[in-house]
Amino acid sequence: MWTCKNLWKKLAPLARSSSTLCRQNARGVLLNNERRLPLVPQAHMSSGTPGSGGDNNLYYLLVGATCVGGGFYAYRTIKGDKERYQERINEIASRPNKVVPEQPITEAPGEQAAETPQEPTPVAGSLPAETAEPQTTTEQESAAEPATVAPAEVPASTPVEFPSHAPYLLIGGGTASFAAARSIRARDPGARVLIITDEPDLPYMRPPLSKELWFSDDPSVVDTLRFKQWNGKERSIYFQPPSFYVSPQDLEKVENGGVAVLTGKKVVHMDVRGNKVTLSDDTEISYDKCLIATGGIPRNLQVIERAGEEVTKRTTLFRKVEDFKALDKVSRDTKSITIIGGGFLGSELACALGRRSADSDLEVIQMFPEKGNMGKVLPEYLSNWTTAKVKSEGVAVITEALVKAVSFKDGKVEIKLKDGRVVKTDHIVAAVGLEPSVELAKSAGLEVDSDFGGFRVNAELQARSNIWVAGDAACFYDIRLGRRRVEHHDHAVVSGRLAGENMTGANKPYWHQSMFWSDLGPDVGYEAIGIVDSSLPTVGVFAKATAKDTPKAATEKSGTGIRSESETEGTASSPVASSTPEPPPVPEQKDNYGKGVIFYLRDKVVVGIILWNVFNRMPVARKIIKDGEEHADLNEVAKLFNIHDD
Repeated sequence: MWTCKNLWKKLAPLARSSSTLCRQNARGVLLNNERRLPLVPQAHMSSGTPGSGGDNNLYYLLVGATCVGGGFYAYRTIKGDKERYQERINEIASRPNKVVPEQPITEAPGEQAAETPQEPTPVAGSLPAETAEPQTTTEQESAAEPATVAPAEVPASTPVEFPSHAPYLLIGGGTASFAAARSIRARDPGARVLIITDEPDLPYMRPPLSKELWFSDDPSVVDTLRFKQWNGKERSIYFQPPSFYVSPQDLEKVENGGVAVLTGKKVVHMDVRGNKVTLSDDTEISYDKCLIATGGIPRNLQVIERAGEEVTKRTTLFRKVEDFKALDKVSRDTKSITIIGGGFLGSELACALGRRSADSDLEVIQMFPEKGNMGKVLPEYLSNWTTAKVKSEGVAVITEALVKAVSFKDGKVEIKLKDGRVVKTDHIVAAVGLEPSVELAKSAGLEVDSDFGGFRVNAELQARSNIWVAGDAACFYDIRLGRRRVEHHDHAVVSGRLAGENMTGANKPYWHQSMFWSDLGPDVGYEAIGIVDSSLPTVGVFAKATAKDTPKAATEKSGTGIRSESETEGTASSPVASSTPEPPPVPEQKDNYGKGVIFYLRDKVVVGIILWNVFNRMPVARKIIKDGEEHADLNEVAKLFNIHDD
């Protein structure tokens, strides 16, 4: 009110002078135009006497001046309130530093060391994954003594353990995720990549869990997870040591980016519109681009799931490092193990445990519904030969075994088969396949393939504009063989690498024909590509094997035990067709399948190839499938693999 009164005192002289000026202007107008201005009737505008036009103009001016004064007053008031509000916010923001001066001691050791003025050290993961060297003190920092603050004295606002945003977010900590991270860093050296895995381990390769680790002579192999390859060289199952990775809390701060792994955390929800995920502890992390590489979950038999707690405790679903450690302990503490399943995993574990039983009293039993080992993949004659090989390793093989019921009686697990046979054992290993992990499909609104399972993706492995899928969980379109889903190491490597490239803008289609391999110990192994289904017509061409035709000799030559890593996209010569008749499907050799090539046909076109004890010829096999031609004589095609060379 006082402000308005002062304002009026200042504006009153101006109003009076303005009124005088208006009256003079009005008279001038009347003299020039000889008529009066069409004003609003005076009786409606003022309480003054008729003819008082000057009072009417003064009224207009006073109303306008009042509006101007009120607006000026409101402007000054709002501006002052804003300044006082900002001063209040600044005061509140500065309170924690004044109240808790010792707060820096509650920071994580890695963060505290980062703030200490020291000579700068290289940051792990700051180079592309292919060239990064373990050159940081991450392990030493994590082992440092924590700050001496009692738990009750720690402030509520403790440091965040992981970033709230990741430009590249990879869900899953397996081979596909690591291959994608390497690819992203190779194309974008400053990229910040966050891998989230529900396992407690850093990314590692799974094949040695059912192969080389079981043949190690080192009693501490369960702890070190280091093994000797067939060529005698030693390596770890982990792709990189811990020093390679950036700690999750430092990912946003490192100058050149890096790869961080958040272990023991599971993504339970995806908000594709908001570009964020929710973890099992309700923490949210946003992303710019996301890869789903969740892999799969081992299947179990319903009869085992319904058998009760005692049977469940004595059943292993083999997939992770912890499963390997648990089964290793079981094999040393029990007297009998029964493996249900005759596929790749079941046969590999049977051979591995059978080899171990030679030095102990362990009884190893393998049962499956097929007529022979790997009966769904190998032609019958080769499946029977493989079964004989598994038996020679000390395994009791029970074929055409359909499990009817499982129970626990008298300290033993009792397995009843549909034909009436009963098997008693101490422990069960269920190796009956893999179910793709697609729990995120519902919340993310992603399509799941009804025939093959897994997330349906396009040729660039995209499920959405900024979401890619790789590895076991991806159902992709093969330009030569149609829509497929592959559960092998090489596919995880190649699809993860391609997804990483496309996440950085490559826009490349997936044309690669992935391969897989299986070893029944160091002496027998095979590599395969394409569709290898025993229900398809097959043609096998075999030759006598030599000492160099074994997995051990192959790794000695290539220098690596993971054969897909040494595989190159070499240029293969085109197969030479011949006019000679096609040989019969079953070869004439008398169970002497030392080495050879098995062709799988669909409509007389080769769609799959198995190289039996023939190694490092995969580019040739890939080209044959890619060409998609009919061949009159597959014996001539087999010569491309040099199986007759000594």
